[in-house]
Amino acid sequence: MLYPTRSSTTRRDTLALVELFAGVSRMRILSSPKVVQRAELVARRIVDTYLEPNKTFLELREMANSGSIDLLRDFSETCRAEFESLRAQF
Repeated sequence: MLYPTRSSTTRRDTLALVELFAGVSRMRILSSPKVVQRAELVARRIVDTYLEPNKTFLELREMANSGSIDLLRDFSETCRAEFESLRAQF
């Protein structure tokens, strides 16, 4: 996932954040509390990223090597576990 660059907040940025949190809200209808919790964490990390200074290429490489650049890993693994659990019931 690419980290957003820090710049002035634009209308497009604001709409993207509204869509992000709307997506999390839709997950509350059908997903388990654990999946929703992971989605909320991703959303907060995305917002926090906007507040951080821009990363250098070397910092991004270090993040890629350590795995910390993958904001969706825990969320996707939690979704996979839920999917497997539901599939096992049928």
